[in-house]
Amino acid sequence: MNPRFHKSIRRSLLLTLYTRYMTDPGEMLEPADFLAEGTLEKHPLLVNMHYLADRGLVELMRGYDPTLFAAVRITAKGIDLVEDQFELDRQFPPLPDAAEAGGADLPMLIEELQHEADLCDIDGMARRALLTDVAYLRSELSRPAACWRLVVIRAVLGWMTEAVASCDMPPASLPVLVRRIGEVTESR
Repeated sequence: MNPRFHKSIRRSLLLTLYTRYMTDPGEMLEPADFLAEGTLEKHPLLVNMHYLADRGLVELMRGYDPTLFAAVRITAKGIDLVEDQFELDRQFPPLPDAAEAGGADLPMLIEELQHEADLCDIDGMARRALLTDVAYLRSELSRPAACWRLVVIRAVLGWMTEAVASCDMPPASLPVLVRRIGEVTESR
């Protein structure tokens, strides 16, 4: 199976457990609760649930068979992750449907942009402005895709393009990333 598919399964599991927790924090779900819909098979459920437990995002109640779990619930760490939409999308991106296919890579592109901006050889006020713009983009994209203000995102990308172009020695990767992000937002 594709790693992106596993991440999508993990996302779905966390969201299901989060919803159950918000309904009744004391209730735990059993494997049968996840398998009842028929969209998930036993092996991917077990592998991904154990992974989430190893990360501390869920707690498993184990029975006599150590490979199987008897019940599961989300932890506080898992709740915090689900409630941070940007981080949830970054760690466990959803499989995009046709309507969202254009924006599925934006959180990852913004993370790359943040990394490159942190490492770039720009000083002073230009550096501060660049880092502020990247932080603003991260904040804007942490909203649900339907709430993105594309005009604002494009304006910030335009400022970043101008700022990077005005540098004496512009970093090679930043203009490429800004252009890729711009192309993705144009397709929306």
